[in-house]
Amino acid sequence: MGLATLARFVSRLSLALAGIGAAMLAALVAYSVFMRWVVGAPPHWAEELPQLVLVWTALLAGIACTHKRSHLNAGLLPLLVTAPSLRRVITRMTDLLLLVMLLILAKAGWDLAWLTMSQTTTALQLPAGLVYLSVPVCCGAMALMQCGHLLAPAPVTEERAS
Repeated sequence: MGLATLARFVSRLSLALAGIGAAMLAALVAYSVFMRWVVGAPPHWAEELPQLVLVWTALLAGIACTHKRSHLNAGLLPLLVTAPSLRRVITRMTDLLLLVMLLILAKAGWDLAWLTMSQTTTALQLPAGLVYLSVPVCCGAMALMQCGHLLAPAPVTEERAS
């Protein structure tokens, strides 16, 4: 299995998991609101579980965005830089910088996750590090996407509109 195939698989898997997470989040919040305002007995996990699902869902979706190069993309480069060769160089430099930053974030997230694994959350009594574990897992996967971008042929950038 090549890097491009692995990146595509990880991207699709993360997007599927993020979709499941978004559906779970909607159901959890709807249930919590119903229990709080209609029944008058909110579940003990009403804030903690949706927060955990939200963090993981957002970072998992970021993996697919990184793969598709749609993450943090305003489309301004073709408007500001007219030379296609310079745009390719800037894109490569950006890919390399993103890879370095994602690896730094993954390392910091790993350290924080293991530092907090012995602590438990208030309502669910889960290891607190489970929330922080989303950072190294997802930043590591995003770094894989960036490696795929760096090893792929230089992307053809769009021409500036007249």
